[in-house]
Amino acid sequence: MRVTGSVLAAAMALTGCGGIGSGDSGLFGGRSLRGSAEEVQGIRFRSRVTSPGEDARRFMVATRGADRAPPQAVEAARIEAVRYCLTRYGGSNIEWTEGPDRPVEEIPLEDGVLVLSGRCLAR
Repeated sequence: MRVTGSVLAAAMALTGCGGIGSGDSGLFGGRSLRGSAEEVQGIRFRSRVTSPGEDARRFMVATRGADRAPPQAVEAARIEAVRYCLTRYGGSNIEWTEGPDRPVEEIPLEDGVLVLSGRCLAR
């Protein structure tokens, strides 16, 4: 399955190092959060969340190395998204745009990067 150019560019932008900062344009031209590592069934993945400047509830999470074990990478990305929503908004409810509820084989990978996106819902 192929990823559109804009999603691929966004995913690749997420795979670099970064943190919150005024000079960090990140995905959507907004804030970028430093990635964190999550171990799922003994496999460690680094995921990174980026949110837009105008609607910080909307986010994308990219997980590198997803081609090693796609089901575990999806779980690592989901965990990072829930962590983002809990930390920022105090709740774990997410309205997924491209979510972990799809069959793993339908979630696109490009150069080993898996991208999920959604929006944190208000409590």
